[in-house]
Amino acid sequence: MKNVFLTLLITVSVTATALARIGENPDQLVARYGPPISEVDQKREGAKLPLSYVVFQKGGFEIYVTISDGASVSESFKKLNGNPLTFSEVGVLLVANSQGREWSAPRTVQGVKIWTRDDNATAKQAPDGSVTIQSRELVAKQSEAKKLERAPTLDGF
Repeated sequence: MKNVFLTLLITVSVTATALARIGENPDQLVARYGPPISEVDQKREGAKLPLSYVVFQKGGFEIYVTISDGASVSESFKKLNGNPLTFSEVGVLLVANSQGREWSAPRTVQGVKIWTRDDNATAKQAPDGSVTIQSRELVAKQSEAKKLERAPTLDGF
């Protein structure tokens, strides 16, 4: 029993060093992780969604952050050693990104575990074990962009 508790404590403390929270601004992200290892700005003309992407490494994790309107709207976590995130590590990430709401029990769709919140935020664990958490704002923006993509328009004629 003592070994189980110690293992859980170590897992939570190691994972906690790699926790970002949806909604943080770039300064908060840099304060949490240090300087980014790469950045891509896609706020160019014609982009369906004005998003920026920033990659950090900390605590044995690679963290991919998507930024829209000055705040983090999606964060993906992957272990640098290639191992999948464990059930307890995923639980820590979900709690850190609950924003006072409850996550549903996971369902599996084509090998992907999916959690949802009542505000439509989502968390997905891919078959490779990485986890992506998306804000309700990004989910809504992506949905609207898909609708516009499918709708024919005569703009510019």
